[in-house]
Amino acid sequence: MIFSKRKTIGVFISKMFKVFDEAFFAALERESKRLDYDIVIFTTAGYFLTTSEYDIQESEVFRFAPTDILDGIIAVPSSYEQGEFRDMVYDFLEDRKECPVVIVREESDTTNCVYTDNRTAYAQVIRHLIEDHGLTRICYQSGDPENPEMTPRLEAFKEEMLSHGLTANEDQICYGNLWTTSGHVAYEAFFSDPDKVPQAVACANDFMAMGLIRILREHGYRVPEDVIVAGFDNIRDWCIDIPSLTTIQPDFDGMVTEAMEILDKQIKAGSKKADPVRVPLAGQLIMGESCGCGRRHPDYFRHLSERTMAFIEDCNDQDAAMNNMSIDLGACDNLTELHNVMISKRTGNPIVRDHYICLFGTPEDPMDENSDQACLVHAVRDHRDCGMPMIAFDRKELLPLMAERTEEAQVFYIKLLHQKGHNFGYSVFRYDEGKVPSRCFVQTNVLLSIAMENIYRKNELMALYEERRLSSITDLLTGLLNRRGLMESIEPKWLSMTGRTIAFVCIDLDGLKQINDSFGHAAGDYAIRLVGRAIRDSLPKKCEGARTGGDEFVVFMPEAGPGRAERFVQAFNNKLEELSREGGRSFAVTASAGYAVKKLAAATTIEECIQAGDRVMYEVKEERKKKQ
Repeated sequence: MIFSKRKTIGVFISKMFKVFDEAFFAALERESKRLDYDIVIFTTAGYFLTTSEYDIQESEVFRFAPTDILDGIIAVPSSYEQGEFRDMVYDFLEDRKECPVVIVREESDTTNCVYTDNRTAYAQVIRHLIEDHGLTRICYQSGDPENPEMTPRLEAFKEEMLSHGLTANEDQICYGNLWTTSGHVAYEAFFSDPDKVPQAVACANDFMAMGLIRILREHGYRVPEDVIVAGFDNIRDWCIDIPSLTTIQPDFDGMVTEAMEILDKQIKAGSKKADPVRVPLAGQLIMGESCGCGRRHPDYFRHLSERTMAFIEDCNDQDAAMNNMSIDLGACDNLTELHNVMISKRTGNPIVRDHYICLFGTPEDPMDENSDQACLVHAVRDHRDCGMPMIAFDRKELLPLMAERTEEAQVFYIKLLHQKGHNFGYSVFRYDEGKVPSRCFVQTNVLLSIAMENIYRKNELMALYEERRLSSITDLLTGLLNRRGLMESIEPKWLSMTGRTIAFVCIDLDGLKQINDSFGHAAGDYAIRLVGRAIRDSLPKKCEGARTGGDEFVVFMPEAGPGRAERFVQAFNNKLEELSREGGRSFAVTASAGYAVKKLAAATTIEECIQAGDRVMYEVKEERKKKQ
């Protein structure tokens, strides 16, 4: 990791668990071992059809990631489906020039990049339709024009059509959202006029092609007999109710290999201002049934059925595990309970080798999102429970030293834990060799985020309750306990002190009425506060002081005989005299104190002891009056 001698590459990617991601992650693990780099994958979730507070909070990953100490960065801007996220990625990369950066799956004129040459790749599809099938009426469905991958594919369509002497007019082009729901858009654009029905529709990706084929079937069109449909991305086994697609297979594995090679060379050379390296990769044309040039293997459906059944069983197991985890995490009142739930449920995700939960804060306050430190509150290493280490470390390091492995390169997946405006920390996963995150990855972290929010709210409520409770048992003027607070403190342990010697010291402020009458009630409050401070400053350990009335105070001293009580009274009197003198008022603040020492019997009451102390205190007061 960042703290080790091995260099670390940070990877930024969103919208996990698609065909690209699986190939991408598998290649990263292989290349990390081959070139000996630790890799930290900063993941986010976000969907182009939604905009929620959760999605917005995901952008905090760019502020959280310690890019200033990473040795290299790989970013996949096109994986951030929300437009503003893609802009954030570029702004984020522009601000960080301390290390080499490679953009994957997208072209860049200013930054190292490895990408599919969309123009060359898609030209293969159009040439195949024109030259091998002899088609002349071809239409094209593009994606969002803001998506940088869409422009070269559209240009490839126009250029190939024109170079073959065919038209590529605007009425031959429409735009979709890169999802199957765009099928009706293409149908309305190209099939509304029976006299202008195309021979083929080339779609900018497979999902839109699948959606169009389904709509065509609903309206009686056969593919490929009546119309040919082609796609891009080679999304296999997504829809078995339609013909397999003629499409383009991008070289995802090659992208990672080239990106890692670029970083390795530039890191070793120490070059920070080298000219950008641009590596275009040609995709492979895959023949499918949607143009009639490909056929599924005779055993395809049998093998697919077996894989599907295994997938369904796995999904059912994962869903059950997630449901049970959701119930148990929702009932957690504190981090210890959360740790125990995660340990008990780890069999629901058996491919996770290591799992660490790091919260922003310290062991004393592990939920302080403004802290520069992080605290490791949950640790699983090599499938073993490592408990709640509660280790504090610099959050830039991402993990404490206990997670380091000097003998092998590691690939970690990091996901922020946040909810409703709070960033609690992050979750770190490492998978068994050859395994990549499943769909449970995001779901697990969402459940953890919700659990953190619940714990945070419960802590807030408990703190508020404690604040209200303390205010109900505390005298606001002096900060001592009030009568109720004193009784609540003593009563639970009263019976257990039977047979022991205790002391009650009763204190009464002298001349409060005269002070109020002569100098005002503010002066009277000052005198009361001064007595309270003298009690606090003189109070021995394990003793408790309270203001029980207007000018009346009680000090409870467990395990105290006459000598200890007398020493406290003397210390209190000396302190009050000192404070009164320092106060510089035109009047002196004095108080009378008396104490009662009792060996508690089973029938002895608290009130009985206080009354005994009161009697002694009044005797002292009367004696002082006589002397005055």
